[in-house]
Amino acid sequence: MVKKEYTYIIAAVVIIAVAVVAFYAFSGSNTANTPVVSSSPAQQQLQPLNVGYLPNNGHAIIFIAQEKGYFEKEGLNVNLVQFQNSAEGTNAIISKKIDVGGFGLVPLIYISKGYNETIIGGLDGDAAGLVVTSDKADQYQNLTKFSDLTVFKGKTIATVRASTGDIHFRDALTKAGLNLTTDVTIVELANPQLVLDAVKSGKADAGMVWTPYMEQSETEGFTVVLYTGDFYPNHPCCRIAVLTDNLNANRDTYVKFERALIESYEWLKQNPNASVDIVGKYVPVNRSVLQDAMTDNETYNSPDPNLHAIDNVYAMMKNMNYINTTVNIDDHVDTSVYKQALDELAKENPSDPFYAQQEAIYQTQDG
Repeated sequence: MVKKEYTYIIAAVVIIAVAVVAFYAFSGSNTANTPVVSSSPAQQQLQPLNVGYLPNNGHAIIFIAQEKGYFEKEGLNVNLVQFQNSAEGTNAIISKKIDVGGFGLVPLIYISKGYNETIIGGLDGDAAGLVVTSDKADQYQNLTKFSDLTVFKGKTIATVRASTGDIHFRDALTKAGLNLTTDVTIVELANPQLVLDAVKSGKADAGMVWTPYMEQSETEGFTVVLYTGDFYPNHPCCRIAVLTDNLNANRDTYVKFERALIESYEWLKQNPNASVDIVGKYVPVNRSVLQDAMTDNETYNSPDPNLHAIDNVYAMMKNMNYINTTVNIDDHVDTSVYKQALDELAKENPSDPFYAQQEAIYQTQDG
C-alpha cells in the first residue's frame, strides 16, 4: 500500500516538472515573435506639470481635466496651484514656480513690458460684472450704451487691478468721455471678495468682480448693474500662457496639455450638471450659485486661443494707455499648439462632430 502511494507521488512530481518545462519552453519560443505592447500613460512615468489657476468657474475645463483623468490620459502628472489674482499667477510663471496657467489678460501686460511669454490657448470669456448694493441700484438703471456710463462721474470704483473686468470697464468709461484720473476714483484691491467688502461698507460706490462672485453677490444684497460682455460681446478673459523658452523646449508637453483641455471641454458641454459638482471642489460657493454662474449667458468656456480677440483687446489696451509698448502681440501668440492638439483629436475621432465644430470655430477666431 505504501509502495503504491509512493508510486503516485513520483508520477505527480514528474507530471508537474514536465508542465513547468513546457510552460517555459512555450513562453520562450513566443517571446521573440510577440510584439511589445506599450503601457498606458497611467503605467508609464508621467510628465510632471505645475498648473496655476484661479478659484472660479472660468477655469472649469482645468478642473474637469484633472478630476476626469484627461491630464493623466495624456501622460501628464498635473499639480494644481491656486492663486487669488492673475498678477500673482503670472508672476509665478515668470519666476518658474509653475509651468503654465490661465490668468486673465495679465499675460498681455507682461508681454507688452518685454517678458518672453507665449499665449497658447484660452479658458473663458466675458465673465465680469459691476455690482452695487441693492439699495443704490435705482441710480444705475438701463446702462446699455457707453454714453450711459457718465452716471459714474464722481464715483469711487473698487476693482482688482489688471483683471479682465477692470481693463474693459476702464475702457468703457473712457469711451463714455470720462477722465480716469479726474472724473472717477479707482481703488485697486487684491481680490474680488475685498471688492465686495469695499462696496458693502460704502468705501466704494460700485465694484468690478468676476464669476462666480458677481452671482454670489446677488445672494448677499448686491445687484449687478452691467456686464462687460454687454459692451464687449464675447471678449476674451483667461488665456493660457507659458514661458516661451519652456514652450520651445517642451512643445509636446503643451500639446498634450491642450489635448486634455479640449477633451475636458467636450465633457463639460455633454455633462453640464455633473460639471458643477466637479468645479465646486475648487470654487467655494453655494452649488445653486455656481450652477447659475455656469449656465447663464454672462460667461463662456473655450480652450480656443481666439487670436483675433487677443489682437482687439491688446489694441484697446494700447489706445487707452493701459499699456505703452511697441511689442507685437502676434509674436507672442502661438495658435499652432492648440491647432495640433485639435487636429490630432479630430483624426482620432473622425465620427465625433464636436471636433469638426471646434475646427470651424478655430478658422473663424484664429485663421
